Amino acid sequence: MPAPLVSVVVPTRGGAGRLPVLLGALAAQTLAEPWEVVLVLDGDVDGSRAVAEAYADRVPLRIVERRGGDGVGAALAEGYAAATGDIVLRCDDDLTPAPGFLAGHLARHRDRPVGAPPLGVVSMTRDVFADTPYASAYGRPANERLLAEAYARPAGERWRHWAACNSVPRAAYEAVGGFDPTMGYREDSELGLRLAQAGVEIVIDPALEIEHRGPAPDTSTRAARAFTSGASTVAFDERHPGRHGDAPRATDPWGRAVASAARRIRSRPDAAALGRRIDTLLPHLPARARAKAVALAVEAAAVAGRRAGDDAWVRDVPDGEVTTVSVVIPHHGDPAPTLALLEQLAAQTHRVEVVVADDASPTPFPDVDGVTVVRRPRNGGFGANVNSGAAAATGEALLVLNSDLDVEPTFVADMVAAARAHPRAVLAPRMVDEHGTEAWVGRDFPRVRHAAAAWLTPLARFRGSDAWHRAVGHDVRAHRAEAEVDWVVGAAMWIPLADFRAVGGFDERFFMNSEEVDLQRRLRERGLSVVSLRSPTVVHEGGGSSPSDSRRRWLVEGQLLYADKWGSKRGLQAALTTATGVNLFVNATRRAAGRDIRPLEVARTELSMIRGPR
Repeated sequence: MPAPLVSVVVPTRGGAGRLPVLLGALAAQTLAEPWEVVLVLDGDVDGSRAVAEAYADRVPLRIVERRGGDGVGAALAEGYAAATGDIVLRCDDDLTPAPGFLAGHLARHRDRPVGAPPLGVVSMTRDVFADTPYASAYGRPANERLLAEAYARPAGERWRHWAACNSVPRAAYEAVGGFDPTMGYREDSELGLRLAQAGVEIVIDPALEIEHRGPAPDTSTRAARAFTSGASTVAFDERHPGRHGDAPRATDPWGRAVASAARRIRSRPDAAALGRRIDTLLPHLPARARAKAVALAVEAAAVAGRRAGDDAWVRDVPDGEVTTVSVVIPHHGDPAPTLALLEQLAAQTHRVEVVVADDASPTPFPDVDGVTVVRRPRNGGFGANVNSGAAAATGEALLVLNSDLDVEPTFVADMVAAARAHPRAVLAPRMVDEHGTEAWVGRDFPRVRHAAAAWLTPLARFRGSDAWHRAVGHDVRAHRAEAEVDWVVGAAMWIPLADFRAVGGFDERFFMNSEEVDLQRRLRERGLSVVSLRSPTVVHEGGGSSPSDSRRRWLVEGQLLYADKWGSKRGLQAALTTATGVNLFVNATRRAAGRDIRPLEVARTELSMIRGPR
């Protein structure tokens, strides 16, 4: 087998959820010449080896496994030592290279004139954010500023951007002694400086920019990273005095504010705590003040890190980050939609545990490799069925999905990212039907007036208006932007599993409808928030599990039970009875005008629903 021309060195620790996207992108590379991937498994803490080995027939892969936990620099040093290509290219595990990426790097090195000094090629990372207040106020603008600064850097300063993705001849790397494995952080720019001092010409090529899926998702994480970054300048300056400059001085009002905040930060958790306070405030601040608030936390954390931090290496995982997800699919009836959803879940870029809860289907759901099937002896309805599936779940998060959904391969990974931005929250994705019409996922807690407005036949003509949606309890804000709401519809719903179990799961007295709002009300009392997201999006065909002639009766039964538990059942029955009287009058008028309506039959049906089961 010919020797590889390029060795792609990928350091990873806890990367089982990140590696599929990277390895899938590497499998799509257009480079026809020999190359290799050296995956440095820095301690297999989450089953990453099994994830990587699944790509061994698509990617020229070698795995270097080490005990790990002593820093990225040490892992990279071992990976570069194992590389055999003429060019070594570092690629972090949360990056997504375009198909021509490796060919582009190799071409830059091949185009080097004979006798010219060796070349170091930097790929800047373009951050991908969920749609959050932090991202719009600070994350995206800061990344754009960084990119603009990098592309404008003079040649002598480009080493500062030697970071997550770059390439250099292996001989040039070895000539400067490689990575310093004793550095917990800044191992990358420290190497970049030594390469530049040794005569390597460093270029930053905009055409080789690469997508970065792992930026700080919130102020808390960004401030914690800034604290560690500040601390790491101490070790860097010991090796290269004066290269980073002095700490900023408090010579103006902003500098004094930063210094004052920094004095209150004594540790990385302190920095994260300040960031969390800013995250809580962001949605309520004027738009112009949001970026300043985040910048204050980030700059103060960096100053404090220089003063009080240490460079002991820790894996940067945001507080409360979920890595294991259990999908529970309540199933009854035709197995085809559920089997189709299972195929989509098997293709997810973030691994999931899948549980199908079969609610005593007439035809038992078939056994499927890799899927846990829980079989109930009798049909108990949606909530009871999900409870049975959740009892078999082992993940940190419970993702309840109706069987008639279509999801993209990155759906679970996107929900995990959203959970980083909203820890301890119930989350629901944006939802559309097969025609692209968006569902009203975010709702207000049910009130008698909502049910009465939905019951009134004369108001149906206004269904397309915001006024009607507000009248029936739809949260109109959540239809336009991500928003915290009272509750979300349960067709696709993310819930921290420990909290789900702590409140006893669904109330199994509800057969179908209102069980999700009852559950979310109890979760909110426990301190969880509820967020209607704008991304990701799922397609919900709808009606796949409920016969249409039963839906309205189940809806009313659920509303009455909810009202009996949380409000006034008699008040709801009285309001619906009054609305039935209005409907009777309107329907009688329509019948007199020649419409094919049976007013008395409709009224009797409505009244039987309002009285409820006896």
